[in-house]
Amino acid sequence: MLGGSFFKSTAVRLAIIYSSLFVFAYLGANVVAYQMVLGYLDDRLDAAVMERYREIETAFLARGVSGAIDMVNSHGPAIRGQETVYTLRDPKGKVLAGNAALGTVPDGFSDLMSQSQREGATGYKLFRGKLGDNDLVVGTSEGDTEQLARIVLLSFGWTTAIVFAVGLLGAAVLRYRARNRIFALSQAAHAIGHGELSRRLAVSPRMDEIDVLSSEVNVALGRLEASVTALKQVTTDIAHDLKTPIGRAFLALDDALSSEHPDEVKSAVAVSLQELTSLAKTFDALLRIAQIESRSRRAQFVEINLVDLVRDIHEIYEVIASEEGHLLRMVVLEGELRLQGDPDLIRQMMTNLLANSMRHTPTGTAIVLELVRHEKSIALTISDNGPGVPEAERSKVLERFYRLDKSRTTEGSGLGLSMVKAICELHDARIELSDNAPGLKVTVIFPGGRK
Repeated sequence: MLGGSFFKSTAVRLAIIYSSLFVFAYLGANVVAYQMVLGYLDDRLDAAVMERYREIETAFLARGVSGAIDMVNSHGPAIRGQETVYTLRDPKGKVLAGNAALGTVPDGFSDLMSQSQREGATGYKLFRGKLGDNDLVVGTSEGDTEQLARIVLLSFGWTTAIVFAVGLLGAAVLRYRARNRIFALSQAAHAIGHGELSRRLAVSPRMDEIDVLSSEVNVALGRLEASVTALKQVTTDIAHDLKTPIGRAFLALDDALSSEHPDEVKSAVAVSLQELTSLAKTFDALLRIAQIESRSRRAQFVEINLVDLVRDIHEIYEVIASEEGHLLRMVVLEGELRLQGDPDLIRQMMTNLLANSMRHTPTGTAIVLELVRHEKSIALTISDNGPGVPEAERSKVLERFYRLDKSRTTEGSGLGLSMVKAICELHDARIELSDNAPGLKVTVIFPGGRK
């Protein structure tokens, strides 16, 4: 895992790409700078040539040809190849003074390339002008300028090479660090893939891109671990809770098979059908919970008036509660409270909560169905003054198949509140169980909502 080609590393390839782009940009800037330096040096040569020319021209204007000859000769017996060259000719082409017999030279500025192949041979920047009828050519050596240009070019080359070398070194460092981090992440992923769902990817304090990705993966792993744990628990609970009714159905059918009396056979079959009906209802509830938790029902969301739903449920269950010896009261403000949701599921949620209150409270219990509008939420509350639920078990009763010991003798599968929880999560609502002093208060808090 730690091996692999150096140049196949993502960090190396990115470093090389960015280094190459920087080098190309740097080379482009160097070319521009080099041309600017050459232009500046050429201007300085022109100024130097013109300075020499003006000196001789001033002497000519002051003392004529003799003054120009004296000025040329005053620069010493220079020989070809020295810094400055001169050629002063008369109208017939005869050389009057100078240290070089320069041939055909165009008027104005021009360049004289060196014909020598020896090292250090340089060219000259020339200027040709008229001194009366005489012809004067003045030239300055380009040696210093060429040497300076070579130094500039060499410095640009070295800096470019250093930049690229530093880029490669940085690529190697990045590859080493990235490889170690990826290896650690791969080891963690390998362990997770082999069943260690509690394992998490390492996250450094830097919170760079890899750390952000690792954090998101850790969140997903946490949810996966919770789902797998819940699945294991559900599987265990299903096996435990369904074992008894299935066993009863088998025993009843076995009794019916061995009995010779029609009435006994009919009774045993009736018992079996009752147990199988309970099983069917349990599986139907599990399927509905799974469908709700998959969030596929959000496609059926519409705008609903929660006030109307609460009034409808109260109207239906007021009679049922009265027949069972309970008092159901409604507290709802006038007007409308609208939100996006599935009306059938919200009815199912209120039905489960009311049925749960009536099933697990004694005769004469008062049940209150209340709907309240807050600043940023809507609270739907169903409370009673019955025996309530111990604080330690309030979160557990929302789990599948969980039933309080005192509720074991009552009818039900232990899935009613699990379905309520799933419906709340589908609507991004929050469910809270609290003490009603006495009794239990169940509050479902829907976000937002509007009048």
